[in-house]
Amino acid sequence: MADETQSVVFDRAAGYYDATRGFPPGIEQRVAELVASAGALGPSSRVLEIGIGTGRIALPLAGHVAQVAGVDLSAAMLSQLAAKRGARRVDPARADATRLPFRDACFDAVLAVHVFHLIPRWRDVLAEVARVLTTDGVLLHAADDQSDGGSYSGVSPHRIAAEQGVENVGVPRERLATFPEEEGWRVAAPIQRIRFSRTLKPQALVELMERRVWSATWRLSDEQLALAVAKLRADLLARHGALDRDVEIQTGFWVRSYRKPAR
Repeated sequence: MADETQSVVFDRAAGYYDATRGFPPGIEQRVAELVASAGALGPSSRVLEIGIGTGRIALPLAGHVAQVAGVDLSAAMLSQLAAKRGARRVDPARADATRLPFRDACFDAVLAVHVFHLIPRWRDVLAEVARVLTTDGVLLHAADDQSDGGSYSGVSPHRIAAEQGVENVGVPRERLATFPEEEGWRVAAPIQRIRFSRTLKPQALVELMERRVWSATWRLSDEQLALAVAKLRADLLARHGALDRDVEIQTGFWVRSYRKPAR
């Protein structure tokens, strides 16, 4: 079992991350526009991304702002980003989000996309985010949208892992959408979201589970994984009637904007 006191590091996923987490063609720019809109970001804005990874969000966002800085624990993920970056103003660093290597009040926005569930000391991250934000800066908390079916047509690998008794090392699954305001952060603007679709064969999702592609599976024992795969296969079959034919799945992306807690 992994050490539950340590943040989850994505070294093992670097080689397949973009192929399994990437957006359909043309969607990455819509996501970048959504993030820029949610944060009221413009050409002079400086943004920090927590868990920048391979640059899935940061690289398209760079065209809307002055600079995107980023931190990540995985050297392998950052290597993938460097290979794609080109001339875009994206400046990553291998660093721990609980100890950000930046001065006070230097960012107009901090972006965190589906990362707080991976960090046991997530409250320390919130404190550091508050420190590096300007007075009017915002935390942009975002994730792939699994409401109304979501990426897995209602079948979430994170939920299935929880059914095997394995909870997140960081923010609990049931609090992921709302924990910032529960910790005193003030909602700056209504949630913003976009919708799009993916076409895939349900069997592909089963194979991703079997290969432990999703981080939700990394802490499962072999026995737990076998039970999770069986559960996923049965759920997908019940929903789609077959596993080997293409289905269109509605999904999306959402962003919530927060100002730091009042002192």
